Amino acid sequence: MGAGSTEWISDSRFRFVRAGATGFAILFVIIAFWAAWFVYSKPMVIDFLAYWAAARLALAGQIASVYDVAAHQAAEQVIAPIHGWLPFAYPPPFLLIVAPFGLVAFWKAFALWVASTGAIYAIVVGRRGALPYAVSHPAFLTNVLIGQNGFITASIFVGGLETLRRKPLVGGAILGLMVIKPQLALGLPFAMVAGRQWKAIAGAAASTIVALSLGFIVFGSIAYDGFFKILPFFANGLTGGRWPWNEIISVFALVHYFGGTQNVALAGHAVVAFAAIVLICRAWWLDLDQRDGILASATLLIPPYLLTYDALLLIIPTLWLLREKQHMWVLPVAWLLCFLPIAGYFEYYEGPNTVAFAAILYLWALHAPLRSTPKHIVSNTPTALRA
Repeated sequence: MGAGSTEWISDSRFRFVRAGATGFAILFVIIAFWAAWFVYSKPMVIDFLAYWAAARLALAGQIASVYDVAAHQAAEQVIAPIHGWLPFAYPPPFLLIVAPFGLVAFWKAFALWVASTGAIYAIVVGRRGALPYAVSHPAFLTNVLIGQNGFITASIFVGGLETLRRKPLVGGAILGLMVIKPQLALGLPFAMVAGRQWKAIAGAAASTIVALSLGFIVFGSIAYDGFFKILPFFANGLTGGRWPWNEIISVFALVHYFGGTQNVALAGHAVVAFAAIVLICRAWWLDLDQRDGILASATLLIPPYLLTYDALLLIIPTLWLLREKQHMWVLPVAWLLCFLPIAGYFEYYEGPNTVAFAAILYLWALHAPLRSTPKHIVSNTPTALRA
């Protein structure tokens, strides 16, 4: 970390920004404790229930049941009645992570999950004075309320990209752990190839193989059979509209929300996804200073299925804009666009999911300054908190 690299945080002209972020961060932490107490006093159906049920089945040796929708739902019903479906559709390496949480009661597992993954996120992302901003992002609130995996995926993304610049092999190995949620890794190969990150590619390949192998050793081939069998069921649920379209952040869902047909939605999504990939390749080929933020923002526009809690990746462009003091008006607008879908959980908002608009806004803001300036041309640019 170079001298003066924290000026973007301590600058008195932006003290009000830090004060606002600190206020929301405190509020969100209080809500996290409230959520843990609520789950203790009245167990209810939240996303973490899918993890806990899968963990229970795995520890009982019922690996096939983890990916069997009916058997998995029966394990969930022990905690609370489910109206609809809440399957476990993650690859076996992710099952390795959640399995230990099946050793304790549901409410304890929920509290431990949020506390442990939240601590990892705070350590990885909240270093060098960035903690208030990391905790005040709306997607932080989503993850503490429903116990999702955003803390882990954001930590992998931020940790991998930051390490990549100093130790490309290790950074790539960290990014390879995104195999736990492959749809968030769709932009990584394009970035690594465009950026000529050959050591990182080798590290990512190695860690991915190790993670997949561990999943096979611990759970056997039956886990992979179950995972691949549930994917069509999951895909059919998406195309069949089993989720409300305003819960999904993709352009595919956005077009559907406004009444577009399946073909129109797929075409619209394909165009935006292709544009996002082009921007990733350009940023990494030119080695732009803001390449990490572009990768994170564009990543949210590539898969057709992502949910509001995945928007935590947008902390990466948020920190870059704060550091560079560029387009500060974008930060509250993007914050609001990420918050509106959360307000929908409590029926205070009934419109479309606006996270995709936030991602597009960030892409514009990251290209507006230094539009075509490679990183090596920019003088006196601090390297810290590039994520």
